[in-house]
Amino acid sequence: MKKKGGFRMKTYRLLLLIVVLSAFALAGCSKPPVQELDQAKTAMQAAKDSGAEKCQLPEYLEAKAKLEAAQRKMDEAEKGGKKGELYESAKADLLSAIADFEKAKANADAYKATDAKVQAELAALKANIDRYKENGEKYDLPSYKAAVDKYSKAKELADKCKGEEALALIAQANDDLKNAEEEYAAAKAAEMAASQTEMKAESTAPASEKYTVIRGDNLWNISKAKYMNPFMWPIIYWANEAAIKDPDLIFPGQVFDIMKDVPAADKDKAEKFSRNRGPWSLFDGK
Repeated sequence: MKKKGGFRMKTYRLLLLIVVLSAFALAGCSKPPVQELDQAKTAMQAAKDSGAEKCQLPEYLEAKAKLEAAQRKMDEAEKGGKKGELYESAKADLLSAIADFEKAKANADAYKATDAKVQAELAALKANIDRYKENGEKYDLPSYKAAVDKYSKAKELADKCKGEEALALIAQANDDLKNAEEEYAAAKAAEMAASQTEMKAESTAPASEKYTVIRGDNLWNISKAKYMNPFMWPIIYWANEAAIKDPDLIFPGQVFDIMKDVPAADKDKAEKFSRNRGPWSLFDGK
């Protein structure tokens, strides 16, 4: 009997030991992955400092989502969820996030050299656009407008760290500006042609205009109105001698030719005659 009782006691103690060890093991599995969480946050900050967030790199965004998911699981475990399961899942998320953050940092660091080139090309393109701005806007040049649009899109791509795409657009914008120069030359030529046509039309315009006499008119007042000088009235008289028998006698309804571009010599002659006319008489100046 003593042997049997001793065996049972040993068995009981062994089972108790197994239970205690299992409890300790389970307790160890229920620990929150605090260390991994800190490592993930540190990795995220390093990636962010390298420009991964500004570039919106896919691996950075995925890592951030995994970090947020891990934090939610840890919060749920603290509220009474299945701690062991949630903590293990959160730890897996955090380890994956750390790897993605490190990859994002490496990609962002590698982009810095390309970004320097992109920024230099953008600055040069902006200077060229500014140089063409006055003529481009004045003549509404299609290629100039296309270059401006491509410049804006290239800037957006550069901000997203899509350097190669940005450089391709910049090259296209520079080609647009070359085309804009040709468009400007064509627009300027058309403008000059239109100006010459206008000048030609003006040169073929009538050298005189018609004036119909109204009641109360006299050559003195007509000359003052048309030439801003009443002493120029002999010019009207000489141009219409067939209709004017006496410069002092004109009648309503008569139509006179009023010369537009009077030579300087004729102006001097008319003013001299007007000022030194002396006594007036019928058929004056004959």
